[in-house]
Formats: sequence, structure tokens, C-alpha cells
Amino acid sequence: MTTARYDGQAEWYESFAAAELFVEARAAAVRLLGRGSGPCLDLGCGTGRAIPLLAAAGWRVTGVDVSRDQLRVAEQHAVDAEELLCADAQRLPFADNSFDAVVSILTHTDFDEPLAAFSEARRVLRPGGPFVYLGVHPCFGSPAVERRDGEPALLHPEYRRAGWQTESRNFSETGIRSRVGINHAPLAAFLNALLASGFVPVQFEEPGELDPPLFLAVRATG
Repeated sequence: MTTARYDGQAEWYESFAAAELFVEARAAAVRLLGRGSGPCLDLGCGTGRAIPLLAAAGWRVTGVDVSRDQLRVAEQHAVDAEELLCADAQRLPFADNSFDAVVSILTHTDFDEPLAAFSEARRVLRPGGPFVYLGVHPCFGSPAVERRDGEPALLHPEYRRAGWQTESRNFSETGIRSRVGINHAPLAAFLNALLASGFVPVQFEEPGELDPPLFLAVRATG
């Protein structure tokens, strides 16, 4: 059995994802999607914390994650899920046009090939259906940004250095980068991957109260 990057990190990530910052981010993604009643895919669902929000908005949710360890914890949150499935976001085991909506939250920096994951999301989404993505802001959440408690953030000249990185400039030495790494993409590369996958963006948001913002959200149609 192949080991996923987040295997062995589930308990830590569950505590990390419970922070109010991420609670608000998940709520923002669901608000951007809106209400519905059809099948909805939560792509890279992690420990499943967005699934109750999606179900409360009326959606019938299938959660997919490549980490069995994350899905083990997700079973505690996702009692309303139609299904929890271990699968690679870049090779989804669903037929074309299987879902009325697709949501993915805080995932693009975990994908080896974001274009492949976005293309799969587009493939399994019915034509014209909504896709909502919310992730770390490519500009202001990148490895080039040093956030400091009570002081302005510092921007270092490393924004254009794309690819996997494992060191953080931020105040936590035990966060995502040191544990599993992040695959940083500058803003243009992120948006071009979204466009190349066939999605048509219709709305952008930078949710939350932090300045500069930590998150970027996109609503697109398939």
C-alpha cells in the first residue's frame, strides 16, 4: 500500500485544521458555492471538516482523499457523507459528469500536478456546474512571505521560485511545510492551470480579516 504524504499526520492536522482561521475559510468556500441538492465532490477532503457544512447547504457529499489516515479521522466528521473514498485527485475513479458541484479546499499546494487535479475536477463535473476552490494565497501565503505577530508581513525575493519547499519563514516550526512540504505556484501559474483545465472563473474572493490576505477563493463553471 502506497503511503500518502499526510499518512501519520492525521491527529496533528486535525488540531491544525480546527483553528478559527480555517473554520472561517471552510465556511467562506461553502458560502461561495451556495445551496444545492445534487451530488457534490469534496476533492481532497482531508479530515472531513467541510463535509457537514456542505451537507447543511443541501448537497449530497462524496469526500475523496489520497490519505487513508486522514479519511480515518474524517469518518468522525462526515456522518452525513454519501461516501468517503481513498483516491488520487489526479486520477479520480468517477465517470465524466458525475457531480453537480465540486469543492476543493486548501489542496493545490499538495498536488504534484495542480493542472491534472483541476482537469479531473472539470471532467467529473457536469457541464455548467460550479467549481469552488479555496487555498493559500499564491502571493501572500507563499514561502516568500514572513508573517510576524503584531508587525507587518515581510516579503522576501523568492516568490517566483516554484516547486516543492519544506522550510517556512513563519512563526510555526511544526507546520505544513516542515511536515509534508508545499508545492508553491506563483499566481499566474495557479490561474493558468485553472484556465488550462477548462474552467471559466466567474468570481474571486480573498476571504478573512488578515491583511495581507492568507486565502484566495475562486468560483468557476465547468
